[in-house]
Amino acid sequence: MESIREIVIPENNKIELTIPDNFIGKKIEVLAFELEEVPAEDVNKVDRPFTVANVKIEGYKFNREEANER
Repeated sequence: MESIREIVIPENNKIELTIPDNFIGKKIEVLAFELEEVPAEDVNKVDRPFTVANVKIEGYKFNREEANER
């Protein structure tokens, strides 16, 4: 699926959007919403830590043979 993403700062209440020829005659969705301003120094910062799993591996020994049993 082809998509277009364009971030603009409008100078009035009209925006012109040029679409690819293969979009003509098809149902398309156009979204417009205000983006929050993020200071450049904060772009690479994470708002909160992301934890996939909390696992204690102390004393764990991996057994390849057991893992591959069918």
